[in-house]
Amino acid sequence: MKLKLSDLKPNPINDAIYSSSDLTDLQNSLKYNGQLEPIVLNKKNVIISGHRRYYSMKFLGWEECDVRITEYKNDILALIQHNQHRVKSVQDILNESKWLEKEYKKTIGQGKRNDIHNEKKKHKTIVEIANKIGIGATKLKQIKSINNYEPELLNDIDSGKLSINKAYDL
Repeated sequence: MKLKLSDLKPNPINDAIYSSSDLTDLQNSLKYNGQLEPIVLNKKNVIISGHRRYYSMKFLGWEECDVRITEYKNDILALIQHNQHRVKSVQDILNESKWLEKEYKKTIGQGKRNDIHNEKKKHKTIVEIANKIGIGATKLKQIKSINNYEPELLNDIDSGKLSINKAYDL
């Protein structure tokens, strides 16, 4: 299905989670190859997946694009899930984990016990979040710890000066 770009609404949460990135390669791909994937919207025409494509198309002067309308139980979880394979900064990963943690607390309830009624394992929110983001739970714990104690090291990780493990050791 095609819609006018002017009818699409960027999701403000996307900008709160993800840092801006260079769109030159994507713009060139759109210019020479066309749109390969539809932009995913909810029923209110809010973008769930495809913000970078949307902004690139607007820059190129496109009037309309291919879209797919899908309804999700939770738009924030869907937005993050659609970005699982995106190249992310450590700040993007931290932002994803904060939003996911907030959404999971809404779902399971903050402070509620979940180890009763013969459940064998406690719900491990950090493991769930790490799985949704696409990294290991240990790596996520390290990033969160670096952010708590030496947040300036996050820039060194993103610039390639330090690995996550090295920054965590420091």
